[in-house]
Amino acid sequence: MNRIIKILLDRKEFVLYSFMRIMVMVLGLVSNILIVRKLSVSSYGVFSVAFMFIGLLTTFGFSWSSASIIYYGSKERADTGKISKTFWARNIIMLVSVVVIAPVFLFFRHQINAYIGEELAGLMLVWLFISVAEDYLVQYFLAVKKQLYSGVLSLTARVIYIACVAFMTFDVRTLIIMNIFSNASVLLYIFGINRKEIGSFSFDRKWFREVLNFSLWQLFGFSGLYLINFGDTAVIKHFMTNEDVAVYNVAYKLFNNIADFAFVISSFYASHVSEYFVKSNNKGLKSFFYRERFYILLLSTAAHALVVIFANWIIVFLYGNSYSSAVGIFRVLMIGSWFRYAMIFYMLYYNINKKHKILQTLNLIKAILNLLLDIAFIGVFGLVGPAIATVISIISTTVFSLLYCERKIYRHAFASVQKEMDEPALQSEEDAGNGSSSTERAV
Repeated sequence: MNRIIKILLDRKEFVLYSFMRIMVMVLGLVSNILIVRKLSVSSYGVFSVAFMFIGLLTTFGFSWSSASIIYYGSKERADTGKISKTFWARNIIMLVSVVVIAPVFLFFRHQINAYIGEELAGLMLVWLFISVAEDYLVQYFLAVKKQLYSGVLSLTARVIYIACVAFMTFDVRTLIIMNIFSNASVLLYIFGINRKEIGSFSFDRKWFREVLNFSLWQLFGFSGLYLINFGDTAVIKHFMTNEDVAVYNVAYKLFNNIADFAFVISSFYASHVSEYFVKSNNKGLKSFFYRERFYILLLSTAAHALVVIFANWIIVFLYGNSYSSAVGIFRVLMIGSWFRYAMIFYMLYYNINKKHKILQTLNLIKAILNLLLDIAFIGVFGLVGPAIATVISIISTTVFSLLYCERKIYRHAFASVQKEMDEPALQSEEDAGNGSSSTERAV
């Protein structure tokens, strides 16, 4: 027990940050439960489809460049103490995204409304921009190692949102307005940005190209992630009904809340691990990959086992008997969730060591495999089919990453050990050579 307490105290900042992220996810889960209970199954299906469109726009419009400020910003900060080149490079990319996305979305607004089933396009565009602004602040604070500030920001938005959901009556339109209000409320955190770290506007062409290249490959891979996250919904909507979409999304959102906690690990440690690689800090790499990873995966295994065992009770208690058919779907998805936790460590290695092309290619392959298996399995297994497809696609890319990354991680982490082993051997050879020279001179 004392050992466990010591481990937690040694990692108190990570524990506190993780606690806040867990609270964000718990509040998100509770808000989703309240939404499911207050909306009809049909209305929740409409909201799920609207959320799918927000995911589409976020992915292809903005999220593809968000990781750049963490990985490139943390590298720049480790070298110069600032993130100005990365900050302004991403601002330029964001401006171009806004100029392209807004008119395209408005041009197709009638088709979007027709597909969703309600006149929501205008509100969805506002929701998109506000949520992107919130995410921008979150990523900035993570890049400058203000993880706790980032956690408080996210928690604030979620508390405001759940308060609205809990104490107000709403339909789908009102629910979207609640999302806009809660996300907009945290924009005051912009005053927490350190102007000295971002500096005045500057444009470094070489650095911009690196950030853009990294971001474009993220776009390539994010298209795959979108197909995984929302491809299931699109396939189910095509072959089945909105009610089936609602049932599947109950299981999938619960799975996502659990699986996405893996990204809390990567977001917290990304700036630290990036610095370890930049400065060849072998001790830090060994500690992270061969101690922290062990503890995290051990805890993850125990947590996933408990969730699978109590899946039936969890679904029925949270969502009611109307969604009991989601239990089997949820249990299958939990297998994929554990592999996502294992994969997060390889994701860090790929992104930090400029192997992002491999990672994003894997994401796209995973998405294509997932979509093809969705179509093949839905006719055979029904609603469980897309869940099986998702798990198979996640496992396949995780196994590939294990085979590709582990030896490379080992070489980085134990480079100093290998060097120490090589030095005595070299010294022995030199001594032997000196001995032979001395003998020759004596003769």
